[in-house]
Amino acid sequence: MEEYEFFPLQEERRLLAELREEKDRKRREKIESELIHLYVRFGEHFKMSNAPDPQLAKKYLQKALKFKPSHPVANYRLAHICYNEGRYAEAAYHFHRALSGKRGESLNDTQAMLSHMLLVNCGIFLASDALKQIEKMETRPYDEETVDPYRQAIFLHRIEDFHCAFYRIITPESDEIVTEETYFSEQERFSLHEVMLCLSDGFVVRYAGELVELEYQSFYALATILHSERPMTGEDVRKMLFQSFFGRDVTNAAVRKMFERLRARIPFWDDIIETTRIGNKAARRRKQGVSYRIFCRASDIFPWE
Repeated sequence: MEEYEFFPLQEERRLLAELREEKDRKRREKIESELIHLYVRFGEHFKMSNAPDPQLAKKYLQKALKFKPSHPVANYRLAHICYNEGRYAEAAYHFHRALSGKRGESLNDTQAMLSHMLLVNCGIFLASDALKQIEKMETRPYDEETVDPYRQAIFLHRIEDFHCAFYRIITPESDEIVTEETYFSEQERFSLHEVMLCLSDGFVVRYAGELVELEYQSFYALATILHSERPMTGEDVRKMLFQSFFGRDVTNAAVRKMFERLRARIPFWDDIIETTRIGNKAARRRKQGVSYRIFCRASDIFPWE
């Protein structure tokens, strides 16, 4: 299946040129908002695409934060990159900023819970490292009785336990953060009439013993249809998936063509998706009796979030 091309530099140059020329304050704020949206979405694109590039993702997220340092999602995504790189002080800073958003700009419940959990981990990593540095000091200019309670509190846990990744399992009824062990053991459990979408290593869809690998945009399109509680028209998908999530627009005809290719790519498409009509528009939804489970990293974000 063909992937839609992304041209962030062209869009960025256009918006920056408009910003330089624009004098009206409200119009400038609107352009800045569009730039932030572009940077955040392409930060996610370069983090999640078929050829992930964390450094390029970081670059775009940092650009977003130059315009709005308090942006919750930009801080949240940058915090994860820093955390995965072992830069815990920076990760803690950005997790804290992400959690400090105003009402209406805050993280969703899953993102907030994960941010708190990883913020605790950052603190433990930093405290552990600080104690190690103290113990390396030759003169030991400290009271052992003062330091020992901190040492005991931190090393009650095995520090390697905090390196474990967090994952999510999303179903029609729940959205849970789980341990690595649960995440992989649950993938061995198959249920009749259940679609399994796995995001941790590529973009894989399983159903009734068959397995299909998709490009990331196709994967998100299928996940969006399966997750929706109502039929989705091409216009709905265009707005939610492309305009809001991918940060770019396509025509309704392009969306229709995407679904035609997706149906041809997935041999069990007609077993899990049905087409109905809303007025004179075709709409797609998960078939009655079909369920799904989405397996992903806890930091992954979906179009409906």
